[in-house]
Amino acid sequence: MTGGRFLAKCLDLISLLILARFLGPAEFGVVAMAMTAVIIVETFSEMPLSAALLNYQAPTDAMYDTALTIAILRALAIVAMLCALSWPLAQLYDEPRLIALQCALSLAPAMRGLLSQRLTEYARVLDFRRDVALDVMAKAGSLVIATILAAMTGSYWAIAIGKISTTAIAMMASYLFAPQRFRLTLAEWHVFADMIGWNAARQILVALNWQIDKLILPRFVDVATFGRFSWADSLVAVPAQAIIQPITPPLFSAFVAAREGGQMDRVYLKASTGVFAVTGTIFLMMALLAEPIIHLILGPRWQETAPILTWLACAAAIGFAPTVLLPALAMALNNTRIAFIQLLIEFSVKVPLIIALTMTMKLQGLLIGHTIASVVGFIVTMVLVRKLADLSITTQLIGFLRPSAAMLPMALFLVGTSNVFGPQDSALYTFLNLSWICGVALVLFAAVDLFLWKLSGAPDGWEALALRMARKIVRR
Repeated sequence: MTGGRFLAKCLDLISLLILARFLGPAEFGVVAMAMTAVIIVETFSEMPLSAALLNYQAPTDAMYDTALTIAILRALAIVAMLCALSWPLAQLYDEPRLIALQCALSLAPAMRGLLSQRLTEYARVLDFRRDVALDVMAKAGSLVIATILAAMTGSYWAIAIGKISTTAIAMMASYLFAPQRFRLTLAEWHVFADMIGWNAARQILVALNWQIDKLILPRFVDVATFGRFSWADSLVAVPAQAIIQPITPPLFSAFVAAREGGQMDRVYLKASTGVFAVTGTIFLMMALLAEPIIHLILGPRWQETAPILTWLACAAAIGFAPTVLLPALAMALNNTRIAFIQLLIEFSVKVPLIIALTMTMKLQGLLIGHTIASVVGFIVTMVLVRKLADLSITTQLIGFLRPSAAMLPMALFLVGTSNVFGPQDSALYTFLNLSWICGVALVLFAAVDLFLWKLSGAPDGWEALALRMARKIVRR
């Protein structure tokens, strides 16, 4: 799953790189404005239909029909809501292009929710090959379509049509991989009611927490600056989406198994420290090498994006790992109320903070608010995990201590080698330098972490799992 999602995100990144060569910050900015409302509406209307089906050993045809019916009603509601919001938002941002753009983009989330519900049967047996194939096919098709349109028109519509085509391809292919009949019924609504109820309340807060910066920022900065922020935010999202999204379904299944075996604390600790080690190193490299990364990917005219990327990557490194795993843990323990409480606290802190700092300090205030909110989210999540998995805060912190210590020499190495890069370097020279520097930094992190792991008695942590996987690969 992780390998397939990484390939799909690479295709996504290639598409963005090509579009960035044909289009400028202003074009990305106007699409980002339209996508803000799209993402908020899609997120707060998210329904864990697959998770509800997975909780049943043998779902009936009526359950699958009900799930599909709910998905169709959700899709129609998304389109209607986004079309209704397009004119008020165009007036708010004084951008008339948003009306047609947002109406068209409403098709993307609508179709994303209409994938065949029968794919759940493969997830039940941890067979995710079809999910990977759908993702890669959709991103590859979108890459071709968006590239052709950008080269021919130079219009922001190339970005929008690329996003729409991604979900259209995935939706159509899903019914080839997992055929499902179309029979409208709500006879088994009770199967989904409880999980959807708590999830709906939580998703409203997720949407606002996730997109509050993009709602507020366009009021205080120009379109080009907003486009740079959106690009930096998209780059930070690449490792998050490439790693976390594909491992969430298997982690949910693992947490359910751990619950039955009474090993929830051990499994969660291994998962959280492993995710922190992997994502923390990536975010650290993005933060400390932001200038050459932007120079390589986007070119000189996007160089003002580098400090934005540094701030966002640092904020993500702080609180990413524990906060993203809590929802799967709460769902596995049938306690989604805890995940809602986490979001409610984060919302109460982040939203007023972001609004106040953005109004007073504009972009810089928003970035400071992001960092403070990440620290608060990290602390709140540890407190809630203590209640859910019976893991003390001290135990959780000790789990993060080893990878954190291993990141220190890695960070010193990255800072010490930053003078290798120059503003006049060619793309090839920058790429080669980034390759060997990042490679050495990762080897340094792994060596220090494994050394500390051995010193602590080689416990059954994420390092043991990584070594077992490495041995299997070598044997093959």
